[in-house]
Formats: sequence, C-alpha cells, structure tokens
Amino acid sequence: MFDWLADVLLNAGAIVASRFVSKDETNFFAVFQMMIATLVLGAIVSVMVYWQSPVEYRESRWRPRK
Repeated sequence: MFDWLADVLLNAGAIVASRFVSKDETNFFAVFQMMIATLVLGAIVSVMVYWQSPVEYRESRWRPRK
C-alpha cells in the first residue's frame, strides 16, 4: 500500500545523493540515499502538521468582520 510512497522517497533520495556521492560507492550511496529519503519524509510530515495554522490565519483575514 505504501510501496509507492517509499519508491518516490527513495527516488528523491537517489537524485540528491547522486549529486554528492559517486554511484561507485555502493555502501555509502545506499546510506546517504536513505538519509535523504528520511529528511524528505520529515519535511512532508512537518508541512502536513503545520499547514493548518497558516491556512486558518489567512481564512480569518479574508472573512468580513461583523
């Protein structure tokens, strides 16, 4: 069920890891890829958690005052 999410995260990690680490370094590349995937997942979760507050603030500013 969540295999597509893991695939997307690992692909994003691979793209970033390939900028910093040679693909010949097989062991280190896999570790770096997982570190980047974990950071991307953390960023997604933090955006999901803190998204509600700015949206509510903007909505309260757009509503006409009574």
